[in-house]
Amino acid sequence: MSPRYSVVITAHNAAGTIGDSLRSLARQEGIAPRDLEVVLVDDRSTDDTLEAARAAGLDCLRPIRIDKAASSDLTTRQQALAVAFTEARGDIVLTLDADGIAAPRWVRHMVEPIEQGRVDAVAGGVSFRARTGWIGLWQTVDQTVYLSICRILSALGFASGVLFGSFAFRRELFAGIDGWERIGRTLIEDMAFAHALHAGGARIAYDARPDMEVEACASWGVLIERAKRVSAGGVSTLSIAIGGWMALLIAAAIAAVIFGSAAMTVLAVRYGLGVAHTMFALLRAGQWRLAPLAFLYEPLAIGIGALVAVRLMRGNSVEWGGNRYER
Repeated sequence: MSPRYSVVITAHNAAGTIGDSLRSLARQEGIAPRDLEVVLVDDRSTDDTLEAARAAGLDCLRPIRIDKAASSDLTTRQQALAVAFTEARGDIVLTLDADGIAAPRWVRHMVEPIEQGRVDAVAGGVSFRARTGWIGLWQTVDQTVYLSICRILSALGFASGVLFGSFAFRRELFAGIDGWERIGRTLIEDMAFAHALHAGGARIAYDARPDMEVEACASWGVLIERAKRVSAGGVSTLSIAIGGWMALLIAAAIAAVIFGSAAMTVLAVRYGLGVAHTMFALLRAGQWRLAPLAFLYEPLAIGIGALVAVRLMRGNSVEWGGNRYER
């Protein structure tokens, strides 16, 4: 008997996190054990990822090892995802990262709207944990705002984005879009996949609850490098919406410096609207304790964007999945 749900994970050198991630899946509530399988693709790991995964003791685990990347224009991450999606047997496929810790009802919350026929896919929220400092808080705010913008654009009928750190979709959709070969090489697989689903007429819902927790970047420098990869998506409705909105704040600030009080009102209104949206997104996601960061979010986001631009002037290459690619 085939499982109803397939949770897929692609992992590269994830021995330190994969065990906790799998154990969180073993604690899922409202899901019969026979209804769940976990497809783990170990993508050329040089550590003990598979051994750590097997030690977690999941009977539903299906480990798959990739020893060498195929000769393909696709990234190694796309190749691993293709294997995972193809091997999945459940009617609904869920994705999470190899460091993701799922809340006890994560699977139930993600699959219910799909099973009820209301949507074809669900994009879930995530939060970030950090060992020290407040980089995890920043990333949580950033991704919460990102998904809020994605939800708004999707509601308006535009192609938007999702996070593969917490995502679910009907399995036949992957074949319906002709897989990754049709999408082509990309360093932002989740957004490219979401765009392909939108083009195929799929309905995507956004669940703001952060039922998934992932590791934060180890440092601000690592965060900047990650942002270099994320910025490789080219021009899209989403990039125009985010970039244009931030550009309005920069333009208002410049005008306030040049024209003084005559432009201060415009700056105050634009800044206030940004704070209001950030706070609304956080409260909607149940992240009320992070609401004070709404006052800092956009200025910091602009500063990080400036640092990314400086890094890009030094070189376009980014590391992803154990390989380096040119943006």
